[in-house]
This record gives sequence, C-alpha cells and structure tokens, in this order.
Amino acid sequence: MLLVFKFFLFNFVFNLKLFDMNILILWNDSKNVASTVFSHVKSIKKYSKNNVFLLNIIKNIPHNFDLSKFDVVVIHYSLFLYSRSYVSIDLLRKLSEFNGIKCIFIQDEYRNVDMVIDAMLSIGVDVVFTCVPSSEIEKVYPEEKLPGVLKVNVLTGYVDTALLNYPVPRYEDRTVDIGYRARKPPVYLGELGQEKWRIGQRVGEDAKRMGLIVDLAYREEERLYGDAWIKFVSNCKAVLGVESGASVFDFTGEVAKNVTRALQENPNLCFIELQKRFFFDLEGHIKLNQISPRCFEAASLKTLMILYEGDYSGRLIPWRHYLPLKKDHSNFSEIVSCLKNEKYAQEIINNAYLEVALNPINSFQAMVQIFDESVEKIKHKKDEIVRIYYSEAELLEIQKSARKINLYANFKRKIIFFVYKFIFKFMMFFFSEKQRDVVHRWLSNNLKYF
Repeated sequence: MLLVFKFFLFNFVFNLKLFDMNILILWNDSKNVASTVFSHVKSIKKYSKNNVFLLNIIKNIPHNFDLSKFDVVVIHYSLFLYSRSYVSIDLLRKLSEFNGIKCIFIQDEYRNVDMVIDAMLSIGVDVVFTCVPSSEIEKVYPEEKLPGVLKVNVLTGYVDTALLNYPVPRYEDRTVDIGYRARKPPVYLGELGQEKWRIGQRVGEDAKRMGLIVDLAYREEERLYGDAWIKFVSNCKAVLGVESGASVFDFTGEVAKNVTRALQENPNLCFIELQKRFFFDLEGHIKLNQISPRCFEAASLKTLMILYEGDYSGRLIPWRHYLPLKKDHSNFSEIVSCLKNEKYAQEIINNAYLEVALNPINSFQAMVQIFDESVEKIKHKKDEIVRIYYSEAELLEIQKSARKINLYANFKRKIIFFVYKFIFKFMMFFFSEKQRDVVHRWLSNNLKYF
C-alpha cells in the first residue's frame, strides 16, 4: 500500500507545474512507430516543470522557424542525428548555430557510434541521455571525445500510466498461454541480439510437446503496433522476453558492412561462423543489457513474464516478478508447471504490478525529473535567457507548416512499407527464412527508412 500511495503522490506533485524554460523537442512520428515513442515524448510535455513544445519533423524544420525563441532544443531518439534521411545538412547547421541548451536522447547505441559522436560534436550537444549503463558510459562516450558533455543514464522505456487501469481479462480467461513478437535481429548485434530470436524459436518447439496454445511470430509483417499490441499482450497469460540491447558495439560500422558483404556472397553462413570471423573479440566488451519497455507493459497489463535469466537493470526479481527461463531451456517444464498453477502465477503477476508497474522509480515522471534536473545543471553555463517566445497561435501555424514538409517523406515511407509488406506477407510467405533474409538485406541496402 505504501508503494501505491507514493506512486499517486508522485503523480500529483508532478502535475503542479511551474514553468521555467521553453523546451522544443524535435521528434519523428510514423504510422508504424512503437507506442513507447509516443509515450516518451508526450510524458516530457506532460510532466516537465518546463513549457514543452513538440515538433514532429523529418529532415528539416519550417524555414521561418526561429530556434532562438527556445531555451532548450532536444533531439529525440526517433530521429537519427547522423542520418541525412532524418536530419538534413541544413537542420544540422541550424542546430549548430543555436546558442541555447542542446540535448539528445539516444537508443540503439551499438551501431555507428563514431558517426553519432561526430554528429553530436558538430552541433555542440550539452547533454546526452543514454541507455548505456552508468558503469559503461565512459567506454562508449569518453570524455576525451565529448569534453564537457553531461552524460545521463536513462532506461529504454518506462511505465505508461495509461496502461495501469487498462481493462484486461482475468488470467484464466485469456486464450493464449504464451505470446511473443520479435523481428530477426542482424547477426552483427552479437549473442544478446540472437537471444531475441532464439527464445521464440525454442519455446515454439517445446510448446508443441506440452500442448500449450501459443502465438509466436518473428516476421516484420506480423509485428503489432498501438492498441493492437496492447490487446495482444492483454490476451496472453504470459509473454516471453529477454534483456534489451546488443553484446557487440560497432563503432565504425565496419562489422555490419563485413557481415552484410559475407552474407551476400554466401547466405548459408551461420551465426557462429560469422561471429568467429568478424566480431568474436568484441562480444561482451561493453555491457548494454537493459530492461525492455515490454517488461513494464506486461507488468502494467497484469501479464505473466517468462524471461531469460538476467539483471534487467535491477528492476525485476526472478521468481517474484517473473519466471526465469534458463538460456538452455533446461527448466522449461518447471516454467510450464508454474504457468498452469493459476494461484502461483497470479501471485507473481500481482507482485509485478504492485512493485514494478506502480513503483515511482519506473514511471515516466521519474524519467522526466531526471531530464529536468539535468537541464537545470547546464542552465547556468548559458549566458542568454530567452525573453521572447512564440505565442500559442504561432506555434500552431508552425506545426501546420511542419506537417506539409513531412507529407512527401511520410508518403514515401508508406509506399515503401506497403511494398515491403506485400512482398513478404503475400509473395514470399512460404519462402524459407534464408530466402527472405536475402531479399530483406537487398531492400535494406537499397531503400531508405529500413
């Protein structure tokens, strides 16, 4: 009960806003974006003590948009700062000329690290919100490369309060025993990346022997978004999961290039052979293991979690908040027994809801408090305080202009996504995974936004 009281007290305090600075968040919205992206940007606007304005862009901002009327500009992780498909040269120049506080949220930090650092240096980033654990940050973003930049650890996602009261079926009324959705990760993400694929494959095989009703899918065209995803999780007695992240950091992009080239020459190369040839020495050098936003979603929707053994950012306790599945699946029979024991399963579900979903440290409010405090630390380093802000009417017009700029890019995205879905869902549905992988790699190399 104390945790519940703290949660609602925390929520009440954060709704008492006293505006301090004007903050602009540049982010990218698309039809197929994960719901966690919406929750992330909107939580900053909702819970920050500052006045936050969200601008959905692709490549550039409206030409008459004056960044100097903001105290802080934030580049969200839904925009890839190093990619000209998301951030144009012109926008980079405008960000570089902006004299206020510049922040960036980053995810998927295991790829093109050097390019990301160069992009941050080019615009003069002041604060980096990174998912890299605090103990590993210096290995990825060393002070010598980013001098004077404040690096702050945050999670990949937090509890969305909208899910806490979402109507869900009782455990015994759910029609799916175990559910899972995952895309096949690139080989060059290492062992941790492969776990996302292996857990579904292995459980699918084991479940057949035990007569379980499962809904496991791994193809891009079978992914679920928005409310469809929430309904899916709510209808599962249990969902599978692994730690988020990758076990290989590709600083230069060479590992990805070498692996891709090798697979083009010989699509039959297996993970072990590619690992030995290109990234064996890089495995586990930097630990990026993190709790996934899916764990918070499951806890909020009162769905049992079956997870590979791991640390999960210290937020989950095995056998109390989730059923720990050994990575060799040797205890799968024990996991299934727990799954079928409704009383025991419900106890774990209740623990996860009360101690994880309702725990204030896992809330978006907690993340926003970290954000506000970090910006406040940098504030004194800036000489100018903005006195002339945009009016609400002006901001509405800017949003309209941004939508017009986005029209072509979003239309192009929709066409590419439709073509991709048509090819894989209808034309290649019965093709082997290796054949699908060959086509997917070709598309990835030749079409933008993949």
